[in-house]
Amino acid sequence: MRVSLGSSVFLLLLFCPVCFSQLPSSRCDSTGSPLKDCIYLTKLEIGPDQVFTSEENLADRRVRLSAISPTTTDGESDSGGTTLAPEPTRQEHFHWRRALTESATFLVIEQAYVVHTDFNWVVSENGIPFNHYWRDYMQSLSEWTHSGWNDGDPNWFGYVGHPIQGALTGFIQIQNDPQGEKLEFSKTKAYWWSRLKAGLWNAAYSTQWNLGPVSEITVEKYGTKDRPPWNHDGSFPCSHHCLTGVGQIDIVMTPLGGTGWLIGEDFLDSKVVRRVEDDTQNRLLIDTVRVALNPIRGGANILHGKPLWYRASRDAQGMSLVSDKKSAVSAHETSKTQIPDHGDVFFGYTHTGASRCQAIFFSTVVVCDPLSARSSNLNGWNAAVEKKYLRYFGVIADFSGLYGGVNQTNFLFGVRGGAPIGRLRPFAEALIGAVHASENGSAPKSDTSFAEDLGVGIDFRLMRLLGWRFQADELKTGSPDFERRNLRLSSGLAVRF
Repeated sequence: MRVSLGSSVFLLLLFCPVCFSQLPSSRCDSTGSPLKDCIYLTKLEIGPDQVFTSEENLADRRVRLSAISPTTTDGESDSGGTTLAPEPTRQEHFHWRRALTESATFLVIEQAYVVHTDFNWVVSENGIPFNHYWRDYMQSLSEWTHSGWNDGDPNWFGYVGHPIQGALTGFIQIQNDPQGEKLEFSKTKAYWWSRLKAGLWNAAYSTQWNLGPVSEITVEKYGTKDRPPWNHDGSFPCSHHCLTGVGQIDIVMTPLGGTGWLIGEDFLDSKVVRRVEDDTQNRLLIDTVRVALNPIRGGANILHGKPLWYRASRDAQGMSLVSDKKSAVSAHETSKTQIPDHGDVFFGYTHTGASRCQAIFFSTVVVCDPLSARSSNLNGWNAAVEKKYLRYFGVIADFSGLYGGVNQTNFLFGVRGGAPIGRLRPFAEALIGAVHASENGSAPKSDTSFAEDLGVGIDFRLMRLLGWRFQADELKTGSPDFERRNLRLSSGLAVRF
């Protein structure tokens, strides 16, 4: 088939613009960079008071272009050049609210352990915690000023346990500091200044933990009239070299040892973990080494809503404009299928086992009083509400009514932590509150006592909004003479919101 010269010229003229339009229009197009990352923009005739806003920039950042054209060496305007218009950077400040929330959550977890292990001292004053709070607090501070280096705990508490506490609180500061979270171990001024700030945060937290308003001396009543200083063998009253439970070792070793531990984990991450990452693509091996060599950082990651193995220095991934646009367009569709994760409401059946009583200051089993003995093998209902405030943590209010030998009502409040794994969400919780028990009969007796509850459970997701929960707790109540423990089992329906 022959093609005329006129037809050939027409086709050439037709396809030239099409082909030309596919060529990069600027250096930005040739690199494939998104508009918000490109610093080379063709010259636009825009007044100095006008602002060019990219509609595709979902972060709503504004680029201000200069109306003055760049001049050549001769002072003449270069009309064919490009204008350098760097995007102004907005300095991100320290996340105070998030850092304080994470620190408070860690404090609640630590105090829950203290209440569980030293329950007898917590309720030593008529079975009520914080009884005569201000008087006891002033007395405890007065005793502490006369304390020595030793606090009476085993050595590993002061030289290992408290530095671990300090390292974790230091990592809380780092992960909420935009200028420090991505820094790795180095000899730079920025790195050491960042870790100094983490050490100061650690010192403030440890001082509150030891001597503050919600500290060991206020919860465990160290140095008070009910728990005065003791001898090294644990006997009372103290005669020489007294121990108060909070010594100078805690104030010194927690910030210093904790900061040293933190820098040690930074060093291992930079020198060892980095080498493993360069030598293998095995993600399981990389994550395992990260957790094994930086275990305390992993704990801080959980409080921050990140996996144990997360690293801000190389795991933070920015999203391109294209993916951002797709996310924005499909946001309405995604909201319809996304599983709600703001909290849940639970209602189900609960059962408490036999009461087990023991002496208040010893671990020996004693005979329960009649009311406690009858508070065994009770059945009833359990209702709870959880509201998430961090990705893996939520505050909960738990209420239950139990019936049998006595009528018992539980009022408990605390925190719950858990992470979803497919359809499952295992969790652990720590609660405190009150238990009211009353007898029926011609001469009814009743008692209200402080209660502490530690439990674990698992939620199984049945559908988008509904799940089924299995839960086991140890409910502990106290009196001036003995403490009572009951195993509590619960199961029922959990509704997400």
